[in-house]
Amino acid sequence: MKSSQESNESKQNMKNSFMLTKQNPQSQQISNSLQRFQTTTPVLYQGKFNDKNQNFGNYQHLPDPKYFQQLPQVTISQEKFDDDDQIEANLFQAKPNIYDLEKELIFEIKTLQKMIKLSNTQTQQLPGIISIKTKDQSNSQDLNRVGVDLICLIDKSTSMNGSKIETVKQSLKVLLTFLTDQDRLQLIIFNSQSQRLTPLKRTTEDNKLYFTQMIDSINSTGGTQISSATEIAFRQLKGRKYRNTVSSVFLLSDGQDNVATQQIQIQLQQLDEEFTMHTFGFGQDHDAAMMTSICNLKNGSFYFVQNISLLDEFFVDALGGLKSVVGEKLKMKVNLKHPEILNGLNISKTHGNKWINKGDYYEINLPVLIQGSRKDFVFELELPKLIAQIQDNERNALIMEALLQITDPLSKKELKKSATLILTFFNQDEQIYQNEEDIEVLEQYNRVLVAKAIDDARKSCQQQQFDMAQNQIDNAIVRLETNKQISSQAPSLIKDLQQAKQASMRGTFNSYGLGQMMQLSSNSYQQQGVNSVFSLDGQQQQQSARLQSYSNNLQQNMVQQIQLRKTQNENGN
Repeated sequence: MKSSQESNESKQNMKNSFMLTKQNPQSQQISNSLQRFQTTTPVLYQGKFNDKNQNFGNYQHLPDPKYFQQLPQVTISQEKFDDDDQIEANLFQAKPNIYDLEKELIFEIKTLQKMIKLSNTQTQQLPGIISIKTKDQSNSQDLNRVGVDLICLIDKSTSMNGSKIETVKQSLKVLLTFLTDQDRLQLIIFNSQSQRLTPLKRTTEDNKLYFTQMIDSINSTGGTQISSATEIAFRQLKGRKYRNTVSSVFLLSDGQDNVATQQIQIQLQQLDEEFTMHTFGFGQDHDAAMMTSICNLKNGSFYFVQNISLLDEFFVDALGGLKSVVGEKLKMKVNLKHPEILNGLNISKTHGNKWINKGDYYEINLPVLIQGSRKDFVFELELPKLIAQIQDNERNALIMEALLQITDPLSKKELKKSATLILTFFNQDEQIYQNEEDIEVLEQYNRVLVAKAIDDARKSCQQQQFDMAQNQIDNAIVRLETNKQISSQAPSLIKDLQQAKQASMRGTFNSYGLGQMMQLSSNSYQQQGVNSVFSLDGQQQQQSARLQSYSNNLQQNMVQQIQLRKTQNENGN
């Protein structure tokens, strides 16, 4: 017989289910929801695409076009996914936009030195950055500032059975607690096929019960076909009737899919939607290179989840970034000027994969910008040899100009800003006084050098050259430690290199090192995400939220809340 308490709980659950149906007439009863909302995508091409040792150095490796001919045509279905919940306008009008993007955004171009002594005999390299910075807000615990459309793609293959799938389900429930009435959530499950488990629904208190029941219904079985799930997600983004302020896709998988990145690239070519895509890779067997490539297709972060108990912290870090969006549709145009005294001046190198060479100018695009963050696009100028003496009226020269266009996500107001780089030049026989290095440029230049060193070491490891990998990282550490200015200002760079050195050891690399090195390099280039930290015995460690290099106040506060809950649960409070 059921106890009195069990009987009461059963009655309450029935009552809640009735209230859910009554208060949400757009949806059918929960008992019928699986059949109504499940949409299945057939298994796609399973053949091998690239060799597992392919170069992922820029994380968006585009294969030879002939390979695409091997793949079946992938199209975004014309079926309309227009059953998404309506967004209530009054939720956005209730609170004014308190973030003044025009005042809080800093846009500038800087080089390592402002005054340059040109050489008569050789060219010179001068590092520089184009920097976009947004100020953070102290009272940043505002989850209602923007509405988010979030689509979660959940791997339910056989390898996810046991603690993995149970922790995923629990972490999704934690994620629900941070979503508000103006947010909308959709769950898509996949193995060798994919199913639309729920529509895109508002996360009201009543609907959270619905989502909880849908989450509890997930069971693990079958293989892994990621692109079948992204196809449904992209259909939903394209077919929805309404659009929230911010859109994102979370991909959770522990497996491998040889053609996923290429299939998703094809799908994205047919989709004109602004959104980010974050990937969460579980365990030792997942394809870290693939997950990194996928997230970088849509300006997301790769979260390496060796310790499954940290998944909820990574979830809320990613969600906190979405809730912090203060700008969207960023487009930057960069023009290099050519003063007469610098015949042959050129941009000899750009770092990262955001620079698009348009011939006579460069273009940089970003889908979103969050508060309390910075995006620094690093370049190197090649200064030509001095042909003739510099005259006084030629000393101050305009070198570069950048134009930024960005949209406020709430008001939809378009903001334009410009920045210029003016340098002062001297002849070889002239003296320069007090020409200090710019610490921000020095730090950001070393950030991309560290990212490259880790990436180069990772490639060496993949070629079984572990001693070379260790030497590459040691050289990078020595270079930083000998520069007292940078070692004191950016200790996190040295910490990342130390973690990468541990990860590049033969035994370590084959267990978790590859995934960690992919993450360290990608996050350093992108200036976002959470870098995993491992102990000497190979255990992924929980980290203080305040020590995260790329997290803002909101992200840190949200992660701290999760960590506090865990501590209280462990202590039995």
